[in-house]
Amino acid sequence: MKLYDYVKDLFKNGPELWQDEKYITNSKGIQIKRDTKRLRDMSLGLVSSSNAEEWYRICRLNCVPGIIIEDYNDSWVELFNDNVALVRNELTKMLLRERGNKSAKTLFDILERRDKMHWGKEDSKVAEIKKADGETITFRFENV
Repeated sequence: MKLYDYVKDLFKNGPELWQDEKYITNSKGIQIKRDTKRLRDMSLGLVSSSNAEEWYRICRLNCVPGIIIEDYNDSWVELFNDNVALVRNELTKMLLRERGNKSAKTLFDILERRDKMHWGKEDSKVAEIKKADGETITFRFENV
């Protein structure tokens, strides 16, 4: 199996940000343990990566032995964007479910720095100086 297919299959039920293992009970009452450590590592990689290429590197380093590692290509961008959208949704649900949830707040803070287009805050200060002839000079001080 190729890395892209492995990651796509791993994320078929969405990202996992909170647990390294899940217990699922079927209709007959039988409990199944699912190891989600690799899924969690790759899901947290979505939060810590600035783009699809960085996330590809995290997936490559966290895959199981025997996976065929192909070179990075543009198909990773769509997979990255889809899963980042799911991570943002999961974090929003956690913040709304439990007010003051520190774990979700911490991940949101990281995501604000990584994905400024969707989650960034406007921290810049603008000062305008007007000259006598009406021309305006604008200075912008940004927190980096």
